[in-house]
Amino acid sequence: MSNQGSDNLHILQRELQAVLHRDNGRGDQYGTLLSYIGPVDSAGMEGLLALAEKSAAASGGRTMMKRIGNVLIECLQNVMRHGLIEDDGFTQLYLTLESTPLGFQVQCGNMVDTEMRNHLSSRLAEINGMEEDTLRKTYIETLCNGELSEKGGAGLGLLSLAKKASGPVDYRFDSQDDGRQLFTLIVTVRQD
Repeated sequence: MSNQGSDNLHILQRELQAVLHRDNGRGDQYGTLLSYIGPVDSAGMEGLLALAEKSAAASGGRTMMKRIGNVLIECLQNVMRHGLIEDDGFTQLYLTLESTPLGFQVQCGNMVDTEMRNHLSSRLAEINGMEEDTLRKTYIETLCNGELSEKGGAGLGLLSLAKKASGPVDYRFDSQDDGRQLFTLIVTVRQD
């Protein structure tokens, strides 16, 4: 792993530790159900999805399991399509699935460059500003349009996340000394 790849992993480890530390002291009813840090590819994605679905099913039932699974797939695909690729060909990420008083929260973080930060920030601000009807209409129009980007997506991922989320899709960017950004996506799915 290159120095930058090693730096990326340390940044992600530090962020995951901060997330897990915030989890302490909330009692046994809520907390972290799953945490992961490392590379992501399609095979690893399937394993993470299976673990998350089992955790969500045990805590929230079959319907919640499916909703969490869909959110997780979109988060992981977002990382695979838009995250910085290490020298070894993988993208590093951290991921947590937490049970909260509102339902479940998926938090996913990975490194991006400034260009991707600008794109994601603009797109998420636009999506978060949409009313539910506009969001649904935009999703259907994008689905019917069917044009794929050079990254292989049709722009449906963030729209799909917003449809499944309870409220806006939260996100933040933490600038690193070398200009890279730690992008963290936070999606809350309410328990009905």
